[in-house]
Amino acid sequence: MAQDRAQAPLVVFDDGRGTFGPLVDLRAAFELRAGLGTLLERLERALGRRADALACDASIADVVRENLGRPVNVLPEASSILLVNGRLLTPSAARVPEGAVHVASDGTLVAGWFSRADAERVLADRGQMGGRAGGGALASSARLASTPWDVATSIATTLDEDLRLFPQPVCRALRPDEGQSFGTHPIAIDPSASIGPLAVIDASKGPVVIGPNVVVRPLAVLVGPCAVLDGSTVAERSLLKASTVIGPHCRAGGEIGGTIFQGYSNKSHDGHLGDSFVGEWVNIGAGSDNSNLLNTYGEVIVRLEPDGGLMKTGRQFWGAVLGDHVKLAIGTRLMTGTTIGTGAMIASSRSPATLVPRFSWLTDHADGAKSFRIDKFLETARAMMSRRGKAPGAAAEARLRALHARCAGGA
Repeated sequence: MAQDRAQAPLVVFDDGRGTFGPLVDLRAAFELRAGLGTLLERLERALGRRADALACDASIADVVRENLGRPVNVLPEASSILLVNGRLLTPSAARVPEGAVHVASDGTLVAGWFSRADAERVLADRGQMGGRAGGGALASSARLASTPWDVATSIATTLDEDLRLFPQPVCRALRPDEGQSFGTHPIAIDPSASIGPLAVIDASKGPVVIGPNVVVRPLAVLVGPCAVLDGSTVAERSLLKASTVIGPHCRAGGEIGGTIFQGYSNKSHDGHLGDSFVGEWVNIGAGSDNSNLLNTYGEVIVRLEPDGGLMKTGRQFWGAVLGDHVKLAIGTRLMTGTTIGTGAMIASSRSPATLVPRFSWLTDHADGAKSFRIDKFLETARAMMSRRGKAPGAAAEARLRALHARCAGGA
């Protein structure tokens, strides 16, 4: 007997076929922020249901389980399972008819219905269908995120979608004593948000969302499409340019554009950050700047991994990837297309290399890069997280120790 579709388990999987560098050291690809929600949250909203289980690489399974409190890498007992690729940037593509299988042009599964045994085989092959889907498989034009810039440069589209996926239940207008707004796109301000005098909201080219308990200080300018999420603060005289999402519990200051903050990170002071993706628990010192455009106006080329090759971004504008727990001292200058690995600490008056390995410790007084000692790193991480009432979970700490042992020789 066919299982009722509404009751068939939903499993969202990370096929590991994206290249996201340090951004997926402590999370699966489906946990990356892509607008008002993560890729996973956007899929769940589009489908109107919560995923029953998740699947990802075994190396991060414990961390994902700790992050999200879901079954990981354990398929539900069911005769029919709906598998959905967690890299989907177009969440509506997850709504496939019962019994259907949709694949991307390269043979990667987008979404499909499988028996439990077939679902296990698909996941073991990391979502690569090849000829397995048979003649019943349908080609899909769905977009799968493969790199950080795929996600960051989609914000203009995803924020428009997210206003439908994440309807703002109660919003208020900007009061006259708070500043002014203009433009025809939606402006959603949570009633608990605080906005200082002379703030400007420009919704002429896209929506602007100001979430619960957000503080926007006087003279700040927000240009849509952009969003500032739960509990974040935008400093005085800040400029948040288009296609920017400041994740929950962040501090944003200076000039920020075309950039995603995953959450719990700080850039409180003046300085420029453009076309970048910032992980969690990052601190960017005052006066730090990045370049997001080559002097030649050519295509930006990036390395996301020390042992990885050069990657063409296909973009004229791309700035930086900052992994979790990165610390940049005052006046740090990042060149176009820089990747800073998880746990790296930069305190150098010279621009670092465009690929800084995980747990590097760069200062003017050292002869080359040193390795951040793991105990000192964890002490620093705990100190920063405690300021938000958080602490590293057991699985996250174990993962950080394993990464350090692999990348820094256990120093």
